[in-house]
Amino acid sequence: MTELLYYTDAYVQEFDAFVTAVEEERVALDRSAFYPGGGGQPNDVGWLEVDGQRLAVTKTKKEGDSVWHWLATDGGLPLITTGAAVRGIVDWERRYRLMRTHTAMHILCGVVWRDYGAQVTGGNMDPGEGRMDFEFASLSKDLIQEIEAKVNIEVAAGRPVRTQILPR
Repeated sequence: MTELLYYTDAYVQEFDAFVTAVEEERVALDRSAFYPGGGGQPNDVGWLEVDGQRLAVTKTKKEGDSVWHWLATDGGLPLITTGAAVRGIVDWERRYRLMRTHTAMHILCGVVWRDYGAQVTGGNMDPGEGRMDFEFASLSKDLIQEIEAKVNIEVAAGRPVRTQILPR
């Protein structure tokens, strides 16, 4: 089971952990600040330092109660064993851009729901850009500009951002 550090502090950039499982080019850790992706938000990437080596984390994914970290390897995973101590380093520039994009998309969804009663039907994001699908029958250029102006008013208001962990 992986302790999900990003739930209690989204600003954790580095952390210490122990390897709980090794499979081919991936490892599971007892704790991780790497977000494994979900809800349209991509997974984090970064690095794991183990035994003086720095290995790129190219993908993270939650499977069951564990977060798995895929490591870039040249011809095989270095000797990493269960119980090994590692230091995780999140690619902070990318993570922070994703956090800002995620917040902007929540503002967009809130404005569209509040002012037009349209629900989100899908979406996706990358650092600095995203796509949202809404249940509008059609969207005119004027309506898009109106929504954009309302979103910009909300952003300019500078309200505090709060996070909550909600049950599914």
